[in-house]
Amino acid sequence: MGRSHPKILLAEDDRDLRELLAFCLYRAGYSVTSCSNGLELLERLNACCGKKGETYDLVVTDLRMPALTGLEVLEALHDLAARPPFICMTAFGDRATHELAAQLGATRTIDKPVDLDRLITMIDACIKNQYHEEKSI
Repeated sequence: MGRSHPKILLAEDDRDLRELLAFCLYRAGYSVTSCSNGLELLERLNACCGKKGETYDLVVTDLRMPALTGLEVLEALHDLAARPPFICMTAFGDRATHELAAQLGATRTIDKPVDLDRLITMIDACIKNQYHEEKSI
């Protein structure tokens, strides 16, 4: 991948799923920071985007969470150039939700239940794509 332990910011309000995803991502070679709601996700992203310090290579977020939804976080960060790519997860995967997430800048939106191998393949592809874009700049 070019860099050791790319950093993933994971936001999921279901504790069991959040812990499972964090463990699987860690086993796949990622450094994972977890959030339990959209407000915490937005605060972490606001603290790092556009500033020196901790940055994230990718965000994996649920779309429906307490405090702020994943869509509201995407909307709040829509015009921020330094925003990392987002992979969104939803249990309510209707076409309109997928389209709105894409319009707000989500790289991918996947339906729950999440196929962990498919998710890791998507994450690997996003990280590799981002790395290649950075190298070409």
